[in-house]
Amino acid sequence: MHGPPLAQMAGDPDSRRPREETNVTRDTPRPFPQLQHAAHREFDSWMDARHLEATLDKVRPFVMPPVSVEALVDLANVALMVLACDIPGDFVECGVWRGGTGFLMAEILRGAGVRDRKVWLLDSFEGMPPVEAIDGPRAIADANDPANPLSRHMSKAPLEDVQRTAMELGLAGHTEFVKGWFDQTLRATRDRIGPIAVLHVDCDWHASVRCCLDNLYDQVVEGGFVILDDYYGYDGCAIAVHEFLAERRLAHRIESVVGNWGGCDHNVAARFRKGKANWQWEYRLHLAREDIATVIPPGQPFILVDDGVFGDEIAAGRRATPFLERDGRYWGRPADDATAVHEVERARQSGQSFMVFTWPAFWWLDAYPRLQRYLVAGFRCVLQNDRVVVFDLRA
Repeated sequence: MHGPPLAQMAGDPDSRRPREETNVTRDTPRPFPQLQHAAHREFDSWMDARHLEATLDKVRPFVMPPVSVEALVDLANVALMVLACDIPGDFVECGVWRGGTGFLMAEILRGAGVRDRKVWLLDSFEGMPPVEAIDGPRAIADANDPANPLSRHMSKAPLEDVQRTAMELGLAGHTEFVKGWFDQTLRATRDRIGPIAVLHVDCDWHASVRCCLDNLYDQVVEGGFVILDDYYGYDGCAIAVHEFLAERRLAHRIESVVGNWGGCDHNVAARFRKGKANWQWEYRLHLAREDIATVIPPGQPFILVDDGVFGDEIAAGRRATPFLERDGRYWGRPADDATAVHEVERARQSGQSFMVFTWPAFWWLDAYPRLQRYLVAGFRCVLQNDRVVVFDLRA
């Protein structure tokens, strides 16, 4: 989705013709556009598998099957959000196998040109520890199936092999490996690790998950994430998470990562954030501020259509005038199309240079079709994505 389909809604046949490439800011091929501050802002806030195809293809052979594409995409988006919002700390992977998800985070660091963070990859590299009754019947069955990747033999991945793969993928400079059982290495290593932005817990069994949370949670920074790969897969993982949160009296909301299985929604992983809930809204707002700062010059006034939601919170240091406006305050929605067009003209005459529709008010462009036609026919749409639609009113 790149915002409302302006040309389709315009009604004017001329507006359905392909617009010249210079009329809209277009995305150019870049690894992760969320991290770009140039005028290439036409990208969705949350990337999907199509946008991440090259990155996923690079690391997929090293992810333990069955591969959940949705879980990989979610991990990538969380890492990108951390970088875009400058949440401090390294990335930590507990449970590495052949390196796939750790390499995914390292590839994001590499593609973003980040040199002051790394991915810590912690594993025994000797296979899974013994399963216990608390891990549940499915875990016991998987651990005792010689053909299952989680069996002791199949889960072995020698450290030297994983390090060699990191070198071949060009990721050695973004990774640091720690070999050993968690109950022996985490306490000894955590001071070296320091602040953690993303803690990816992918170690399946109750004892391992609990050890990771007990030893590393306190280093997850405010705004950082704990991702629980096996929360829906194995009873022991879910029990460990809820035990830990209850004992610490922590009120973190568990968020589901949802995929699709046989045409139905299927929970593939879980996560919680150490900080504000509903962080997707905060992330989109952050990117929208960047959008506005990119296309509207400093000091230029603009009309803000936000349904009264944001106000100066989204203005990025520019001068935002609410629409409709009376005495500098939001005055509500236009009574009709004629009022909407008249108010835009009045605002232009008073010196407003741009008009910004934010995503809570995208429906205006459908509800006021004459306003939409007026803007499309008379002014350049300089940016359109899933957060903002911006018109340059200086024509």
